[in-house]
Amino acid sequence: MSAIDEFDARILRQLEMSGRMSWAELSSQVHLSPTAVADRVRRMERDGVIRGYQANVDPAAYGRTTRAVIEVGLIAGAHAEEFEERLRTRVEIAFAAYVTGSSDYSLQCECEGSDGLDALVRWLRADPAVARTETRFILRVVREGADKC
Repeated sequence: MSAIDEFDARILRQLEMSGRMSWAELSSQVHLSPTAVADRVRRMERDGVIRGYQANVDPAAYGRTTRAVIEVGLIAGAHAEEFEERLRTRVEIAFAAYVTGSSDYSLQCECEGSDGLDALVRWLRADPAVARTETRFILRVVREGADKC
């Protein structure tokens, strides 16, 4: 991976906010020519700095109106890799991370109502690797995604 200079960092910040900018729009934001911006973006794509582009879709559009964070603790000796594979099969799990602290995993979930969340929690608790779960509803999102400073 190549080193990121000040211009690359400015380009990345702009793309994180709006990945659909034209070269002209992006160049005016970072004060480089459209050709220079395009060359830098293509290099960062090729080098793996930019891993891809995606749409930020409202989960409610899929009927997923209930959002929660579920902390999961595994039993001693559980096969974490197998558990992680099972997590990848659930579309309700928007984000899963192996974490430090009192839990082993932190899951951000987007479910179809409280019934959908209940089904997901029951599925997790039935998993042979899971010792415990702790669920917290997300009441309001204060900051999310690409609105970085």
